[in-house]
Amino acid sequence: MDTTSGSPGSNPLAAAQRETAGAQTFEKYEYQYHWALCRILGAHENSDDYVVFIELHEDVVLATSTDESVARFEFNQVKNVSSTPWNQKKLTSVPKATAKKVTNSILGKMLQGVGKKPFVDKLNSLDLVATCGFNLPPKMDGLKLSIISIGDLHDDCVKDIQAAIDKELGTYPIPKTLRFITPDLPASGFQDAAIGRISKLVDVKAPGAKCNASTIYRVLIDDLHRKGTVAFDFTEWNNLVKNKGTTQRDVERVISSYTESKGIEAFLQDFEDILNDLELKSNKRIQIRRAFERYHNAVRLERTLIAIDNQQTVKDAVERNFESFEEQGVKEFMERVIASLPETTQKNLVNLESTQAAIIYELLSKCHEK
Repeated sequence: MDTTSGSPGSNPLAAAQRETAGAQTFEKYEYQYHWALCRILGAHENSDDYVVFIELHEDVVLATSTDESVARFEFNQVKNVSSTPWNQKKLTSVPKATAKKVTNSILGKMLQGVGKKPFVDKLNSLDLVATCGFNLPPKMDGLKLSIISIGDLHDDCVKDIQAAIDKELGTYPIPKTLRFITPDLPASGFQDAAIGRISKLVDVKAPGAKCNASTIYRVLIDDLHRKGTVAFDFTEWNNLVKNKGTTQRDVERVISSYTESKGIEAFLQDFEDILNDLELKSNKRIQIRRAFERYHNAVRLERTLIAIDNQQTVKDAVERNFESFEEQGVKEFMERVIASLPETTQKNLVNLESTQAAIIYELLSKCHEK
């Protein structure tokens, strides 16, 4: 076959693709995760305690507290669809059953997912989120709502939906918690929109701070992907939260790790003073100085939660022993902090110089906060 013909720069694979369903499915799947991320950011802006679960009973579940005794729940089915707005007929139409599969309507499947479940009385809302929007007649003419509750619908519309659901599922009262939501997250370009919302959140929480929004985004979306693929069930709430949930504390740790009010320049003079107090030889000073710069870059640019956990462990050790620094000086303080660090953290930090650099960095961070 002659592959040399064609104009320079032409694409040898420029032909209509036989199959595009895979890419389209991936985009719909990714939209659910990014909608969940933006829902998290919204809860975080309000300083709410929350836990968000992906692929647990519904596409996205938000619990209002990490305390299971008071937590209430928001169930969200999220659809990224390009079609005309859904009306009551679309919501309640039952596809033809096949020999292998009995199907339900969009709404019937949602209602079956919560019916007779132990958590049904703890639902704040049962939400159907669809990018195509909804064409449902309102009780009050002229209203155009992004969030439509059952009470907002015209009585005739509610009767039609109720009749269709009763026919599909048997007598099944429509819950008052049911809502239909047209999301403000765009159907395409949602990755950039999520990064923009992270920047906005940091502006609200820490005005004027430097922020690596793209890195915060990557850490959070990677963690959501990882936890979304966990398919096991958990009988203990704490295990469910740990293995499947993203909490307010998780998000705060990530944001604070990649947000700073001062650059490394603000630390340099104090850093040199600490090295003088440690009375180190020049070769060790150079090694710690390089490790200090690497640590600064790592806590700003590292993409994994493991690095954030390491930093938090060092921060906690510095906090516990800070009184020693104030009363006895940096040498005694350094020895106490190193002795209190878990062996795993010390191994992650590789060597003594890198450990000392991390401790000095977190010490200066604390001093500059005071």
